[in-house]
Amino acid sequence: MGILLLVIGLAVLGFGLYNMMAAKRVLAAPFKKTGELAKNPVSEDPKGAMSTEGKVIAPATPLLSPASKQPCLAYELKIERMYEKTETTQDGTKTVKGTETLDTIKGGTVFGLDDGSGAFNIDVSKGADFDNMKDGFKKEINGHSGSSHIAFGEYSYDVPVIGSDKGWTTGFKATEKYVPVEGSLFVLGKLEGASLVKPGWRSMMTSAKGREGLLGSLEKKKKFSFIGGGIASVLAIPLMIFGPKADPNALGASCPSELTDVRLRCHNQVTEEDNYTWTVTKAGKYDVSVYAPAKKVAFDPGLEIKDSTGAELAKVAGGVGGNAVTTVDVKPGVYKVRVYLADNFKVKGGYSYDFEIAAQGGAAPAVADGLNEGDKELPAEDVAAAPEGDAPAPEAAPAEPAPTPKKKKGKK
Repeated sequence: MGILLLVIGLAVLGFGLYNMMAAKRVLAAPFKKTGELAKNPVSEDPKGAMSTEGKVIAPATPLLSPASKQPCLAYELKIERMYEKTETTQDGTKTVKGTETLDTIKGGTVFGLDDGSGAFNIDVSKGADFDNMKDGFKKEINGHSGSSHIAFGEYSYDVPVIGSDKGWTTGFKATEKYVPVEGSLFVLGKLEGASLVKPGWRSMMTSAKGREGLLGSLEKKKKFSFIGGGIASVLAIPLMIFGPKADPNALGASCPSELTDVRLRCHNQVTEEDNYTWTVTKAGKYDVSVYAPAKKVAFDPGLEIKDSTGAELAKVAGGVGGNAVTTVDVKPGVYKVRVYLADNFKVKGGYSYDFEIAAQGGAAPAVADGLNEGDKELPAEDVAAAPEGDAPAPEAAPAEPAPTPKKKKGKK
């Protein structure tokens, strides 16, 4: 819980940092009136950054959105394919629905801004970020796989050939957004000739809120993001320190990629193969097992063990729905353990399995029963070699008389 809260907090802080950097960019860029730029299109910024704002002047050559034919400064038309496909997972075969983007068509033009001091050209033909896009067109139509010619409003689209591995097409969807030719805009871009254009190193910023309105919005987002993200991050720290911690070696936990000696039964998911590094600190025999759980589509587990030189020590397969089990007699060292699909039959999402390493005959280090931490057990040979009479035998305590058993009271 603590880690999840920390991740959320850091993500919110990151959003706040993004808005702070955007505000710094607006403040750092020179700002001039449109008429001043028209008379002297020069920037004091070494990279040519410049910003201005004014009332929108319609482009000399009208730009129309492709589907709805709305006069605009810029547009974006996204065409999506809706489909159904059959997927096989370890839990069986099912039909899933989804969408994929086939194409995104964008366009922009050259228009003017005038704050009353004179007009200046803004070129968004290479793209820009707008906060005042409107919905222009949205429609879904039935369709099918294979190349075909379809129309979305006034826009015609040739559907590419779609492979059978992508399922069968159930329809198509088009969504159009556009920037209307109206109102006022703040623009931050690169001064190039007699126009503001998209900088080659970053996006072109525009806002219908104006320069001050944009700065206020960015400051508000930054403030709330830093407060919310900071609170979440601070709360996450005590949860991580004092909260219950999951034991990575506990029974049923997820299997770590680094293993040492024995490993209680753990859980993992394999799509093609999983690789483990196994460090053995005490020589002996170990039972290594991969258990395939009962599923509708069964897993054929494969298990391979190699030493540090790459020599194969064991390679077994459990059979479909079976368990791959092997015993290896190993010396201290580092070994590679691979769990794989023995029959190479893949399913969506992979197969779940349990993994375990158990020691035979005390191969793995263990603590002797009945000893406290720090106590040492006297070796058997030392006990046998100890001379008699070195220490007086303790006197036997007098036997206490056995207590007289009490009679159980009968029920009246």
